[in-house]
Amino acid sequence: MGMTRRRILQVAATAPLLAAMPACTRRPSAGESERSSGGSGGAIRAGSSTIPPSIKLTPQTVIVPSGRNAITGFSQDRKSLRMAANDSIRPGSVVLLSDFGVFRAEAVEKSGSDLLVKPGKCAISDLIHDGRIEVNNLRISPRDGHGPTKARASSLFDFLIPSAYAQDTSAMNGKLGEFDYQIQYAATDDAVNFDAGLTGDIAGFKAELKANGNLAGFDISYHTEVRSGNPENLGLLLKSLVGEVNLEATANRHDNASHPGQQMLKIPYEFSWPIIISGIPFLLKLGVALLLNEGLTNINAAARFGVKLNFKGSSGFDMPLPGEPKQADPKIDTSLDTDFSFKHAESVGLGPQALLVAMQCPRLAFGLGLDLPFVDCFAGPYIDVVTTASHVAAGAMSLVPCQRNQLIINGAVGCDVEFLKWSSGEQFRKEAYRKEIFKAVPDSKACRGE
Repeated sequence: MGMTRRRILQVAATAPLLAAMPACTRRPSAGESERSSGGSGGAIRAGSSTIPPSIKLTPQTVIVPSGRNAITGFSQDRKSLRMAANDSIRPGSVVLLSDFGVFRAEAVEKSGSDLLVKPGKCAISDLIHDGRIEVNNLRISPRDGHGPTKARASSLFDFLIPSAYAQDTSAMNGKLGEFDYQIQYAATDDAVNFDAGLTGDIAGFKAELKANGNLAGFDISYHTEVRSGNPENLGLLLKSLVGEVNLEATANRHDNASHPGQQMLKIPYEFSWPIIISGIPFLLKLGVALLLNEGLTNINAAARFGVKLNFKGSSGFDMPLPGEPKQADPKIDTSLDTDFSFKHAESVGLGPQALLVAMQCPRLAFGLGLDLPFVDCFAGPYIDVVTTASHVAAGAMSLVPCQRNQLIINGAVGCDVEFLKWSSGEQFRKEAYRKEIFKAVPDSKACRGE
């Protein structure tokens, strides 16, 4: 059983983690930006204040001028939005809530005098029939965004949208399968700070993961063009990225149960920046995901390690749009400077022990969707950095008590397939940067596997 776990981890270590007010009368040009009034957490605006004649929306698009206020609550199962009655909203409609978000209506049913609308992910060509969206070097300040907020109970509806978003600090918790998680975001003038933790007891082992770090303000450039309902190009570039990520992982085996396989743990709450470009509401999202795989081979075995990553630089891509992800040939523009290391790594146990954890952070995605609790209808292009750390020890009964520690940093660009109407079974994620370190303890040919 121990060798099986070890082989699984060795394979997993090489795989990437797979996976989102106008201030004057003059219209700012694309690339210029302005913040709505109201202090921190307000929407970032670029381009014209209203949708210009050069952008023609699709016939199925329904503009709701009241924006966020058109949503009065959720259905009991939290999968549908309760909205004021609107005869124009039908299944298949694209709903544009002014200054708030965009989604595709998957299902619509009447509920008294209201509508229950199930939101789905919206492709850019579902919204725009002809036109170009472009913004260049738009500065993203930490305080212009906000973390997640919980919906409140109401005597009228099961859940209501919060009347105001958290401006500086927000914390959420919940369950991901057998794991309990918590995450907190805090925005300062200098950076978005995050602190996440997951604990779980599954298949005979207990695991605890802790991740924290920060991301300073940065610049975003984005463009896409749609002609006659067909996307022709797509580009996303994030510059002046500066941040730090720390990861601590601990696993203890208390029962000799079967190996559960790798655990993908994507924390569902993200830090968001609302960005209005030429009257169309987009979202920029910062998220965290982790992958866990353990190879502890005997009861009372344990392994733990800590790693640190500092990064700075830029990452993005530009490409003409083909029909499917396999045909995609992006021109990648990524230049990252990274400094990373193990802070510690140790394990105890009679036999071979192994532990692998991968962390996807930062993941910065820009696209269409809604910034609401319980609702997952976001899709768009993204960049990410994945830190994969693995620790393998020979065990106390080995003739040579070797340890092998490997740390891989992988930067990539990609796009959610729904944003481009690509086949749902495909993935578009291209490696843009890779760097790794390997350390054997003791540093001998036998321990290095030579």
